[in-house]
Amino acid sequence: MTPSFRKIFLFMRLNRALQLGAGAILALTLSACATMTPVHPNTSRVLPTVERNQVISSLKYWRASGEAVLSTPKQNENFGFRWKQSPQLQELSIYDPLGRTVARITVEASGAHLETITGEHRQARNLSTLLSMVLHVELPAAELPDWMLGLRGNTSTISNNASGLPNILRSGPWQVHYLQYTPVGGLTMPKLLQANGPDGIALRMAITQWQMGQAE
Repeated sequence: MTPSFRKIFLFMRLNRALQLGAGAILALTLSACATMTPVHPNTSRVLPTVERNQVISSLKYWRASGEAVLSTPKQNENFGFRWKQSPQLQELSIYDPLGRTVARITVEASGAHLETITGEHRQARNLSTLLSMVLHVELPAAELPDWMLGLRGNTSTISNNASGLPNILRSGPWQVHYLQYTPVGGLTMPKLLQANGPDGIALRMAITQWQMGQAE
């Protein structure tokens, strides 16, 4: 790991007191009701799963933000995130427990670009390469949007809930467990999920805000 990326991890870890405080905040986030931005256009009824999947699959613009815990056999990392998706640009911002932007990764036609809190800039062909530099763990970054949206994508379904939404999805060595959904406008969206991967890696995500469609 380069000195610059060591600095990133120092910002993310801070001191023990801040980590404990961040953990308490995250625990409240995971247990409390999420504040969701209503879907536009709004609807007075929740769409059935088939229609819901059709609507979400056709979305070109959406945003999701929340808190995450990345666990390995050696350590846990708490961080905030915001994902922005559009036809022209994909953007992932990662925040430390104080809410500072530790890293921002953007993906466009020319490739992927990383800017860190230390002022370092990196380029790569895809999001996965740059995300592994920041988190120091290999994640299937290309599949994260479908995981967050609760879409099957290239995964296989192991089980569904009573509404036909996935309880567990499998993608290669990864299993994605959907622990909680919440209504967002007329759509049922994931609120809490955990992805368990190889070598004891686990990514737990609490999505606290959704915005579907372009911001006005």
